[in-house]
Amino acid sequence: MKTLDRYIVREMLGPFLLGVVGFIMVLAVDLLFTMADLIINKGVPLWAVLKLMLYKLPSLLVLTFPVSTLFGTVMALGRLCKDNEMIALRTSGVTIFRIARPILVVGLLVSVLAFVTNEQVVPYANHVSNNLIRQIIYKQPLPEVKDNVFFKDAHNRYYYAKRINLKTKTMEQVMVYELTDEKFPRVILADTAAFSGRLWELKNGVIHRYDAKGYLSYEAAFTDLKLNVTDDVLNFSQQKNYTDMDRKELGDLIKKLGQGGANTKELVTELYLRYSIPLTCLVFALVGIPFSLTSPRQGQTWGVIVTIVFMFTFYVFASVFRSLGRGGLLMPAVAAFTPQVTFLLIGSALLYYEGKFK
Repeated sequence: MKTLDRYIVREMLGPFLLGVVGFIMVLAVDLLFTMADLIINKGVPLWAVLKLMLYKLPSLLVLTFPVSTLFGTVMALGRLCKDNEMIALRTSGVTIFRIARPILVVGLLVSVLAFVTNEQVVPYANHVSNNLIRQIIYKQPLPEVKDNVFFKDAHNRYYYAKRINLKTKTMEQVMVYELTDEKFPRVILADTAAFSGRLWELKNGVIHRYDAKGYLSYEAAFTDLKLNVTDDVLNFSQQKNYTDMDRKELGDLIKKLGQGGANTKELVTELYLRYSIPLTCLVFALVGIPFSLTSPRQGQTWGVIVTIVFMFTFYVFASVFRSLGRGGLLMPAVAAFTPQVTFLLIGSALLYYEGKFK
């Protein structure tokens, strides 16, 4: 690394780490209030609370990385502007593009770190923390109602239920499909189902079979169909939901549900978000550069204002598009990446303008 690169990275690193710690504390405030109530009023052991906080930390880290990158960028460049070091650099022939290079490298590295954390650590930590909340803290072996339950038995049959109510022992929008020697599975669809142990009673459904080209070759409707399964649904419903899965598990789930004709737009949107959310770190680093140069006299005060305003604007924008994707109103890839691509273009245009015309 050249001297200039080291200097800028050092200026950025302190605010970045401060931002990570500060924003984690902000996000953890509500959790801390809940934890205090559990310890004082419900007698939950301190070790259980500390363990829960530990397993919640990775998901909070992924959320703080983008805004901490933005905070580090605007604070570092704001300090250089306030002390006239930016003017000295630019009058010495150092272009804004050269100054931006180490910042973008840091943004890229943080994006990679966020991606690895989101893929390798967060799913496992979420699964453990959810089980901990249910089993130790609230002492409830299973929730009464669970959505989007997917499971596989020992005989290569797959089951999906949009919703399972364990109190009434009923299921909604049930799909069962069996992998055979044929290319496409045999599929059973039903509006509702009641279960008692290993016996399911499906209501108002249809049985589908497909030929080698994927066209429907057989269809039979039914009003009542009894089905024997190899395990109790109570065991099935303890399996992971999609927030506890890594990309491979989620991709396999989408593929299997898609083969059976289920609507997978929500899951596909979630899969694309696994890529777009880490990319936000690089986008924030890029956009933070030109915004940090617009008010040099206010320096780091301006940096704090920019961080808050930009963070709010981006996340409102991203939340709207995420909801549109999950609801099927936009293609999942469009919903997941539009906020990042839009702000990437805005940041690139502003950086180009700053470097060429100022």
